[in-house]
Amino acid sequence: MQRLEALDRIRQGVVGRFEPALDPPHSRRHATGFLKLNEDAVVARLLGEGLTPNGRGLPPDVRALGGRTEVGNILMVDIRGRAHDAGTIGVAEYRSTGVIVDPRLREVLNDTVVGVRLEYGGLPDWISNRIYHDDIIMEDGGFVGWRAELRPGRGTVAELAEGFSLRLSSGWSVAGEFDRRTFSTPLCVAVESDRRRPIGDHLVRLDAIHALLNIAHREPVKSVGGSARLTPGSEWCEFWQTDMMSDDAAAAASQSFPNFGLEEIGGIETIASWIALVLNHRRAVTPLVRHALVRNQTPESRLLSTAAAMEYWVAANRRSADWARRTDEKLPAALVGKVHSNWREWVGNSTAWVEQFWAADNHLKHQPQDDLDPQVVHTLEISGRWLLTAALLDEASGTNEPSRHIFGESLPLGNLGTIVRDAVEKGQVPK
Repeated sequence: MQRLEALDRIRQGVVGRFEPALDPPHSRRHATGFLKLNEDAVVARLLGEGLTPNGRGLPPDVRALGGRTEVGNILMVDIRGRAHDAGTIGVAEYRSTGVIVDPRLREVLNDTVVGVRLEYGGLPDWISNRIYHDDIIMEDGGFVGWRAELRPGRGTVAELAEGFSLRLSSGWSVAGEFDRRTFSTPLCVAVESDRRRPIGDHLVRLDAIHALLNIAHREPVKSVGGSARLTPGSEWCEFWQTDMMSDDAAAAASQSFPNFGLEEIGGIETIASWIALVLNHRRAVTPLVRHALVRNQTPESRLLSTAAAMEYWVAANRRSADWARRTDEKLPAALVGKVHSNWREWVGNSTAWVEQFWAADNHLKHQPQDDLDPQVVHTLEISGRWLLTAALLDEASGTNEPSRHIFGESLPLGNLGTIVRDAVEKGQVPK
């Protein structure tokens, strides 16, 4: 059975025999049950004495469940929850975000892998190594045909800390009958490790890149699929992760004119540094990511969390960076001094913007009973969010090129700048 077909069957639900992946073979802790891939979770409901509840009424705490099912081998990974339904027969339930399809069970060791990769379609500005080339065929001065070639490459690699590496490349596939061929070359993002590590260690780094892709584009970005590798010598197996993937992603339109592309922020080395920023300075990055992924928040709550992220980032750099030591200035002013001077043209009157952003933050904190115009708060928040985003990307790249592009060359953000300048000029926030 083809792997993609197996994944479709798992979405409908499959029956099999499962056991904790750390156990040796024939440990008799196996359990018969039903596993289904839903939109937001992988859910397994199992029967069996080997998974009887503990003193707290929960089934055994396991990091992975391996199983033989009607569609082949399955490995359920990144388990986030468990429960036990006593009922009349007793059912153990496990919920996870990931499932690996058709692994060799003898290669399974708990939830450890050496690599995970995700594929994204419709993001042409993030593919640095194009592997598809086409051209017209001319003979005797006339057009006689079309030539197309797919030649896969290894992509580009950057080393990460703690024995991990990042690879950006182009995946590829060919589909359709001979007279209706279609080529696909999605962006492929892979995190690999020098030895077997828990899959969560790979996913947290991929999640940082996934977040950056969503910040970079105007519409939500989801992965179209992925794969995982258990050992250095094993094959890549189909992998699905519910947080970062979507069934609808393959049908999404290509996203032209992003807020910024790969080359505008410094290439793969900037992405590697961004991952380190996310891991080491979660409080500075999380609000930016949450605002991009969860859009149904009030402008007031967004502004408060963006301001808190600014405060954290300035405080985190106060001992090591001159730009963060300016304690006599209002908080956003320190970030203004960090980014490219294009910011001042983008925002119009930078001093007035700082005053209004700071006043809005204080007003929401200390006078919450007084309503500010939600559209004004939104405009101040989103401009402050891009100021912090630009400062963080500048830090990751080691240059001001990201902020130069964001506030000087980005077409979508250029339109936003017009709205920001108009709001700042009107000055509708009370001091």
